[in-house]
Amino acid sequence: MRMRSLALVAVFALVPALTAAAPRPKKKKPKAKAVPTKPEPKDEATDEPAPTPDAPADAKPTTPPATTPTTTPPATTPQTPAGAGSGSAPPPTDPKKTASDEPKPPKDADEPDVDTLRQEYLSLRDELFKSRARANAVASALYSTRIQIKLTYTTARYYTPSKATIRLDGASVFENTTGAIGGDDGVRFEGYVAPGRHLITFRVEATGKDDDSFTSVTESQIVVKAVPNKDLVVAAKARDGGDIAYEWKRKERGSYGLGIDVSVKAVPRAEGDAKGSKK
Repeated sequence: MRMRSLALVAVFALVPALTAAAPRPKKKKPKAKAVPTKPEPKDEATDEPAPTPDAPADAKPTTPPATTPTTTPPATTPQTPAGAGSGSAPPPTDPKKTASDEPKPPKDADEPDVDTLRQEYLSLRDELFKSRARANAVASALYSTRIQIKLTYTTARYYTPSKATIRLDGASVFENTTGAIGGDDGVRFEGYVAPGRHLITFRVEATGKDDDSFTSVTESQIVVKAVPNKDLVVAAKARDGGDIAYEWKRKERGSYGLGIDVSVKAVPRAEGDAKGSKK
């Protein structure tokens, strides 16, 4: 006990010495208070995050732009008045419009266009006339013989010539369906041919005037020779001397008298024509 009390006395004796030797704490200076500053306004256009060192300089921000939600008004269906039909009402008519302004119905694809056909016919006819004139001009330069063909129908009082045709060397040079050969003995074809042999065909279709159920066809083919530097004149006369068209009703008998008479002659050319052909 005595030893323990001595130890305590020694401890208490050391306490003032320890406290005297311990350094005194330094007084802390008061910290300066931070003065609050107003935040600078940020530009919305340049308010973008700065690129990080790891990202490339041309990398674009991945933050999606802010969008403002928009509201779409609901679609409205026009109300149909009570009692109206299911079809829509016709548009108002313009009083200034006339009947010609109304849309015309489309033409049928199979319906021919008359104006187009007429223009095409006139064009083809002009080309035909031009080609014939050109052919005559070429022939007159190549050939020195001009041929002239006549055809007349001598019994037109009793029979009507419904169709007449002339062919020269197989080519049609005259065709008529109006009975022209029964009214005159005019020239039906005139042109130049090569000297030598040529083939001419005459064909006449006729109908009885007293009874049109009686018809006839007369066709004859002849050969002519063209002489150089001379004109060749061919004159044909067709006829039907029969009486069946008017005798059949009275006696139930009759006859056909069909035939074509042809005369051919070479005519010396006039002096002016001869000089023209030499040129």
